[in-house]
Amino acid sequence: MSKLKVGDLVCIPRRKNQGLGIVLKYVEDITKEIDDFKDEFWTTHAQMIKEGCRSADLLDLRKNARIHLLEASPERDLLEAYFQYNNSWCRKNKKSFIYIKWLKQPSYYENARSREEEQWHPADWAKAM
Repeated sequence: MSKLKVGDLVCIPRRKNQGLGIVLKYVEDITKEIDDFKDEFWTTHAQMIKEGCRSADLLDLRKNARIHLLEASPERDLLEAYFQYNNSWCRKNKKSFIYIKWLKQPSYYENARSREEEQWHPADWAKAM
């Protein structure tokens, strides 16, 4: 698949209504934005495991780390999309994201059309027209 770039017309071929949009922003690797904070998080995480903490404490640490990242980021919507698309069910970590302005919204699960006019999506979900 060819690499998408800003200005490309795209659709989401996996959807019933594929939609039509234009790429406004492209982020090749979102993890670069998280690098400053992740070292501190993983150090604390490893230390808590060594000390034999409860699993509930680890879940709290992860939740607090996520909240901290969202509050500190200038691109909050991008990080929310990253966390949404990289949940536990995700087989492959998605790092590349595109910000799409929809000219014709794609379908969204049970809805006929998505309500959002602009959205972040994993780059590998979109296809250039």
